[in-house]
Amino acid sequence: MTAPPPPADPPLAQSPEVTFDDWSEALECSATDCFGRRLATWNPAMGSWEAIRTAGNDAEACLHHADPDQRDAYWGRLVPGAPVDLRRTRLTEETLHKLRECLQNRFGDADFLEAEFTQYANFLGAAFTRNARFSWATFAQGARFGGATFAQDAHFYGAAFVQDVDFVGATFAQDAGFVEANFAKDANFYQAFFAHGAHFNMASFAQDANFIGVTFAQDAYFSGATFREGWVAADLRCATDLSLFRARFDGPVDIRTQARNIDCTMARWEHSVTLRLDGAHEVNLAHRVAGRRAVTRLSLADMVRSAEYPFLVLAPDPFLEPGEALAPEDALDGAQDVESAVRAVVLEDLSGTDTTRMVLTNVDVSRTNFVNALNLDQIRLEGRCRYLRTPRPGWKRRGTWRHTARNIIVAEDTWRRARTPQTSSTPVHDAPANAASIAQPASLAPVYRYLRKALEDGKDDPGAADFYYGEMEMRRLDVTRLRAERWLLTLYWAISGYGLRASRALCALLVVMSVSFALLLLFGIPAKETGTSTVGYISADAAALADAGLKLPDSCTADDPSHPECRVVVTAGESVDPTVPTNALVDRFTAERAGNALEVVSSVSLFNADEQELTGWGKVIAFASRFLGALLLGLAILAVRNRVKR
Repeated sequence: MTAPPPPADPPLAQSPEVTFDDWSEALECSATDCFGRRLATWNPAMGSWEAIRTAGNDAEACLHHADPDQRDAYWGRLVPGAPVDLRRTRLTEETLHKLRECLQNRFGDADFLEAEFTQYANFLGAAFTRNARFSWATFAQGARFGGATFAQDAHFYGAAFVQDVDFVGATFAQDAGFVEANFAKDANFYQAFFAHGAHFNMASFAQDANFIGVTFAQDAYFSGATFREGWVAADLRCATDLSLFRARFDGPVDIRTQARNIDCTMARWEHSVTLRLDGAHEVNLAHRVAGRRAVTRLSLADMVRSAEYPFLVLAPDPFLEPGEALAPEDALDGAQDVESAVRAVVLEDLSGTDTTRMVLTNVDVSRTNFVNALNLDQIRLEGRCRYLRTPRPGWKRRGTWRHTARNIIVAEDTWRRARTPQTSSTPVHDAPANAASIAQPASLAPVYRYLRKALEDGKDDPGAADFYYGEMEMRRLDVTRLRAERWLLTLYWAISGYGLRASRALCALLVVMSVSFALLLLFGIPAKETGTSTVGYISADAAALADAGLKLPDSCTADDPSHPECRVVVTAGESVDPTVPTNALVDRFTAERAGNALEVVSSVSLFNADEQELTGWGKVIAFASRFLGALLLGLAILAVRNRVKR
């Protein structure tokens, strides 16, 4: 036989017209120095509160000061789901237990405004079917709301929890407010569920705060909250915004969170901090479903933190795994490829923040404002951080500034776009409304310098090369610098990309060699003519003629050695004319002269002297060619070295 089903809960004796009167002296307990609400129950038929009176006592007192007959009458009128009005009432553990027993732990509208729980307050498993208000209540000996359900708004504004309190597994179906609540001991919200907004603004946590396994289906606000000496441990799943604006953490912090936006602006951290920005949960968050990867936007602007302790931001690897598909809503705006389109943790702002011992792992810094950050040279960018790239030129992005591909900071992109009107329909970011707030090159050069040093200290010299390029660009474009310095930097940029672009140096080398080749061909290679070294008459002595290595012409006879036909021209070599050729320019382009010129310009080493005889101008051209060639070749090698340096 099957077991019978459990009995159904009794129907709730509650009317939607329940209202609470505004506080007045007419509602106060008649006892001296007691401001508790006079004992009354809700009459649904009349739509009003009815005071509790007995035959022997018609005094209107609160639950704490009521006599036994009045209490019995009050208990007798309570049914499950009935509303209770116990504002400013003193409640003992025995009284609270009797109240829960009469209501079968099912409250309707419950108003405990400024109530005083003098002993342990046990609301374990309580069901608040309507609004519950514990604002400014005092829990002197601890409280337990484990497994409690709040069907509508739950207000704990200014509540004072003198001892430990736990909301383990509690469910808040509507707004939950803990604004200015004071947790003097441990606060435990393990696996609590907040279906709507949760507000802990200005709350104070004196000791440990446990938010492990907590789910926020909407926003979670801890603005101005104070976490003092205790440990803050949290594993939060937040569908939208998590605000830690102006929050203060005096003890160690270990927060793992999945959220759309995380705002730590002006927060204060006095101990070690670990933010694990995990977007790899598949969690149903009430009215919406969080996908595998969350869009986490993190703002750390104007934070105040102790440089003695590390500040770690650990994000998941933002790139796709093999065989994993990317949801359309998870694609970044304007992404150029699938790999860069995957959602990553986006760091929005670091201005005014001390970045000493700050470590960012797998964080997207393409939109990060680094301007005015403190000790930026001590930041660590580890893992697969994503940087902003220069716009890719093309017909689809006409009007964009055209520069070599490199990593840049968003402040430079903003400055350049402010100078050049954009026609692109997909801007990288939103331009600031106030043009005066745009950082100028004089301010951007130190930012690049500090970031370069930070990457070099992390042994990432190839990554630091782009920031060195950015630093030199800002120095070159800074109108406040000397014009001579800017011209020198412009030349350095044009011929080698500040020693970082091997292709540019090789192209410049090719141009130098081409120009040198043409100049040598025209003016450097001297004219060469065959001449005689001696002219004389040859003796008829055949032996003497043979010893000289000469042969008498066949037309000469020994009878008349003075005959012109017996004149022998002895050529000892070629005589060289060291002057510039005077023949027509077109006649100087010969294969022999071209070969000689090519031999000279191919000797790019300053220490490699050729054997060609050159004119005066040719020597100058050859020297300049070798000097510039060696310089440009060295810059090309340096550029390659900067990209492969360990």
